Amino acid sequence: MPSDPPVLNQAQVPCRHLRNKGMYVYTDGFGAQPHDDYDNTPHWCLKTMTQFGPDDDMVDASECRQTGRSCFEPI
Repeated sequence: MPSDPPVLNQAQVPCRHLRNKGMYVYTDGFGAQPHDDYDNTPHWCLKTMTQFGPDDDMVDASECRQTGRSCFEPI
């Protein structure tokens, strides 16, 4: 019997409007582990199509997981 998918902590869930180039690039799945200490991946918001969200704050993988942001909408 398959196990249930893991339940994500709300702080781990990104905003539904967060995008990055890696989402559109084909990969074989090997070596794609993110590094929390350094991430130079460009991110953008689908609402503004820029690197700033509707709240005029920066868009990145960690900032766009904060439920306190006025524009945050979980997946």
